[in-house]
Amino acid sequence: MTDTGRGLFEHELRDVYDAENKLVNALQKMAKNASDEQLTQAFQEHREVTEQQAKRLERDFELVDRSPRREPCPGINGLIEEYQKFIKDESPSPEVADVFAVGAASKVESYEICAYKSLIKLANHLGLTEAEGLLAESLRERGDAARGRGDE
Repeated sequence: MTDTGRGLFEHELRDVYDAENKLVNALQKMAKNASDEQLTQAFQEHREVTEQQAKRLERDFELVDRSPRREPCPGINGLIEEYQKFIKDESPSPEVADVFAVGAASKVESYEICAYKSLIKLANHLGLTEAEGLLAESLRERGDAARGRGDE
């Protein structure tokens, strides 16, 4: 049962850790499926940043004396499923698939920006200054990625 701020922080940390790990795999597939070389490169770079964010979350777990553990993230599951279903069921042209992939990535960024903001507020409330700093670094990277696509 999660009935404390610390418990909620740990729950949300597991949730976003799951999301980041799932995104590493999803971005690899999206890069492979992209027809545009620049888009392929962008997804590959995004994957590398996401891997670093997952490692940073592992440091956050250490700061609260917990082993990294994943809590299934239904939000990310739904976004990844939406992308996969569209590609499979609609069989779009390569150009349309690329546009859809960019939109899917934007949705993911928005979701994660909200998740990181929530974690930062919890870390601040709990006085977890170092964890807050690590989370803020990931939030800055997520914001940079979103601005690069014109989301913000």
